[in-house]
Amino acid sequence: MRVCFHGTSEEIALVAGRPMLVLLTARDLPRLRVFEVFHPHVLRHPYQERYRLCAELTETEVTDHA
Repeated sequence: MRVCFHGTSEEIALVAGRPMLVLLTARDLPRLRVFEVFHPHVLRHPYQERYRLCAELTETEVTDHA
């Protein structure tokens, strides 16, 4: 799925540099879902020094290796 995040340069830098994202869900089970990030692209938003990060996300399974 393709998603976009809006934020300051610091907020976008935190997301853009990660190969995976963990998202909390409101109603779905499981409550945590893990996505791999592909093809991130950062665009400067024209208002108030904001940026937009668009990327492809693919849900993945996380296994416990401990």
